[in-house]
Amino acid sequence: MHLFANFKNKLMKRYLFIFSCLATTALLVLACNKETAYRATQLNNTGNNSNPSATSLTTTSICDQFAYPDTIFFPAELPNDYIVKPVKALSGTFGAFPDGLKINSLNGNIDITESETGLRYIVWFVPANTTDTCKKFITVSGINFTDSIYVLANNPGIATPVYNANPLTAPDCSSGCEFDDGHDDDDGDGFADEPVKGQQVIPQGIAMSKSTGAINLKKSLLNGALGANPASGTYKDFQLNYRISDKSAKTLNKIAFRLYFYKTKADIPASLKRELATKQSQVLLDDDSSADDHKISSTTSSTTARQGAGEIKCRPPYIIVTQQ
Repeated sequence: MHLFANFKNKLMKRYLFIFSCLATTALLVLACNKETAYRATQLNNTGNNSNPSATSLTTTSICDQFAYPDTIFFPAELPNDYIVKPVKALSGTFGAFPDGLKINSLNGNIDITESETGLRYIVWFVPANTTDTCKKFITVSGINFTDSIYVLANNPGIATPVYNANPLTAPDCSSGCEFDDGHDDDDGDGFADEPVKGQQVIPQGIAMSKSTGAINLKKSLLNGALGANPASGTYKDFQLNYRISDKSAKTLNKIAFRLYFYKTKADIPASLKRELATKQSQVLLDDDSSADDHKISSTTSSTTARQGAGEIKCRPPYIIVTQQ
């Protein structure tokens, strides 16, 4: 009996110990749940959180929701403007870098019809009650010309268009492209979607391939694109209308460009060289060599778009030609 009583006492002590551990664990879990609920309530009530890691997690979650239906958008012939909306409606402020993308700062809607085509943009979003910036790359399909200086001594100087902000990709002309489209009803639906008369660049002296859009600059000068005997500093703006057989289905597209002439490279003013460098820094390329979002500060992109316009814009691209 004495041995049985000792065994019974030991067994009861073990049960009491296990029960005590379980009870303590339950109380700790309950306390943690209450603390978590309290912090969540405080965050919802104030819109702020003194814990930086919690704020970062919240912003990351919102940034994950920030997206558009695609990354490349093509011009389209529609009765009204072609508007692209974010996949999910979000509360905050929207903008883009560089200037040229027509974006609604309140809801992030992008008007493709009114935007500059052939450029890659960083579209940014600052969620409400935060100072963090979410970013996405958006390309509006079309061509661009590189802001460059061409020295024609022993060189014809060929300005080749860059398609969809990628110098490694040629325009999709599988069903034919038409560069320098004129006021002609080439798609059989009337003249409403045709350029106005007098805009064609080839009759103005620009030596351009109608199938590729490439410009022979030396021949353009000989053709009198800037006059019979242009002086140093002469320039002229041209508007190129074109159609590409990509997903735009040959919808009319356009780009303006500015052609400069100087007799020597030394004649180019320092102010124009600085302007050229600024324009070059705004052109984001999709070739894995530039335009990573960590290379573009949120301050630069946000300030440019919030102010509405920078002093120097991407467009028109500058094509500067010198004899030597």
